[in-house]
Amino acid sequence: MTQPRPTRGFTLIELLVVICLIAVVSALCLPAIQQARDEARQTQCRNNLKQFGLALHNYHDTSKTFPPGWTHHHPQPGPQTRFGWTVFVSPYMDQIPLYRRLDFQTQRAEPLALFQTRIATYRCPEDPSPDINSQRGDFGTMNYSANFGPIAPPRWMANGLTEFWPGQSSTLTETNGLAFLNSRVAVRDIRDGTSNTFLVGERSATGGAAIWMGVRGNEFETDQVTDCSPGHEINSGEAGFSSRHSGGANFLFCDGAVRFLSEKIESGPGEQQQMKTYQKLSHRSDGFAIGEF
Repeated sequence: MTQPRPTRGFTLIELLVVICLIAVVSALCLPAIQQARDEARQTQCRNNLKQFGLALHNYHDTSKTFPPGWTHHHPQPGPQTRFGWTVFVSPYMDQIPLYRRLDFQTQRAEPLALFQTRIATYRCPEDPSPDINSQRGDFGTMNYSANFGPIAPPRWMANGLTEFWPGQSSTLTETNGLAFLNSRVAVRDIRDGTSNTFLVGERSATGGAAIWMGVRGNEFETDQVTDCSPGHEINSGEAGFSSRHSGGANFLFCDGAVRFLSEKIESGPGEQQQMKTYQKLSHRSDGFAIGEF
């Protein structure tokens, strides 16, 4: 008589042990996978800023200055859209076909399809905001903003970025930063040294992001530039530089280097001689050494 063959398989206890092992391994691996993804997005963001650095210096080599924050024939507010610094460097960012379609005579920039174009190098991959920025007139979103300097624009920003927040003050025609109305700042004007002054930083959805087209009018400076005044520190709210990276944001310095600045960087009020590190880094000619930051 043939003996019955033994049944093969897992016991209930063995099955539970295997499930527990899989759960433990997954718990150990998932943070590492997430960290690798975060680092990849961080690297891509830094590469975007490095491309801006090359583009800005190529523009400087041609024009002998960095591009203006935005252009206009007067500083008064009003509903006139104007092209900004990212438009002027777009030929150096592999966007020549788009650049050739822009009308520089009228600078009309209603939110048509052209101005809603997604430009990958203008977006931080960590930022989840849509490609069309509904907080800034439905123009194409950008996550990089130029340095306005250590003083704030002459207006306040209310929660929700409503159409009434800009007020009616004229924009500043001169700041100690790198980009403002009709600015023509050259390397020779950066007396603190190009490695001690930053040119562009990140601006995420938490700060309303930015738009690559330019500004919707002189009273909408923050469409293209961002200040570093006390109270507008990194990741502190709607008015300052910000990112979705943990603990700070990436900044492009005037020498082309990209550095990560901590949101805990020293910042606060004070006269020029007493400016804190964050304000000094945004000032192109304060004349004071910075040291480590």
